[in-house]
Order: sequence, then structure tokens, then C-alpha cells
Amino acid sequence: MPKQYLVIGAGRFGRGIVKEFDRLGHEVVVCDKDKKTLEQLEEYTEYAVIGDLREESILEDLNVSQFDAVFVAIGTDSLASILITRRLKERKVKRIICKANNREVGGILESIGADLVIYPEEEAGHKAARMEAMSGIIEYIEITKNIAGVETVIPEKLVGKTLREMSFSMKYGITVVLIIRDGEPMVSQIGDVVFQSGDLIFIVGEKSKIELFKKKVG
Repeated sequence: MPKQYLVIGAGRFGRGIVKEFDRLGHEVVVCDKDKKTLEQLEEYTEYAVIGDLREESILEDLNVSQFDAVFVAIGTDSLASILITRRLKERKVKRIICKANNREVGGILESIGADLVIYPEEEAGHKAARMEAMSGIIEYIEITKNIAGVETVIPEKLVGKTLREMSFSMKYGITVVLIIRDGEPMVSQIGDVVFQSGDLIFIVGEKSKIELFKKKVG
């Protein structure tokens, strides 16, 4: 069943949220002060609102409590993020997710009611460093503080073997959930698939165990 989301701020971060929700089939409303930016998002949204969510009238018109979650995706105006978050909390919004450029602002947002604070630049830096440190990594997704998902080229040491004969999960403490061969995903009975050079695998597990796996097999 589609959910309803409100995205406040249509910068790069906000636009990414809007487009992804549209791709996933959810209803999304976006609010920003820049009319031209909103016009570029028309095909991805239910509707767009031009204005500043610090204004009480806009908050009332939007009926913000109706949304399953509200994203405060404002860029450099930390004061605006804080004020809007406080007003959303006062209106008992179900879930508030905020962008912050630093931990100090993030701490304030959490203290006034943000359910989740995201640090895009910091997280992008962590991701870039991990991808560089672990050779062969194509995609790195942080699932929780300790759990990650990684798409990587199959190490040559594993070519010609299957997950079952290696007792892969037991041996490395991580799980292969997907094999991609020639651009096509393989998700069923992958335990008996014989790995070929160039195969991609998507593995999920504790970050420390994924890093140890990469060190052991390359």
C-alpha cells in the first residue's frame, strides 16, 4: 500500500528522496521556496508547494500530521531546519527525518524531536573510504550502525566453488543474498551456483566480518 511523504527542501538531497519515493510507488509532496526547482519535480510528485514551512499558514494548509513521515531536507540553513522540526513535532507528525551538515546541529534536531538525523556528506565520505579500502567493492550500503550490504566482484579464490561446498555463511559469518551474472540477478538456489569469473555478489553482515572476508579472500 502506497505511503504518503512530505519532503521539505528540493536541493540535491531532497530531489533524490522525491525521485526514489516516486520510483517505489509512494505518494510524495514537496515544498520549497524556489518555483523553478519545483517545476523540475512535477512529474515525480502528487503536488508541490511554494513557500517557507516556517510560516504557520503553510503548515496548516498542508496538514502535516497526515503524512507517514516528513523529511526536513534543507541544505545550509540550520536555523530553518531546527524551527521547522520543532513545529512539526508540535503538530505530532508521525516520523521526522532530518538532514544535518554537522553533529552539533544534528544533536539539536534530535533533542527537539527528530526521529532520525542523516549526515549525507559524512556518510558519503565513510562510504568512499570503505570502497577504496576494500578493493573490488562496487556498492556499499550502511543498513545499521554495525550492519552493511556490499556488492562486490567475486574474488578469484572463490571461482569454481559454490556457497554450499564452502559453508560460506558459517565460515565467514556473512550471507550472500544475491548473485549477478552478465547483468542478470540470481536469487533462488544460489547455494549451488558455481561461481564464474566476473560474477558479482551482494553480501550482508557485520561490517567487521565483511572487512575480514575481504582481507582473507581479496
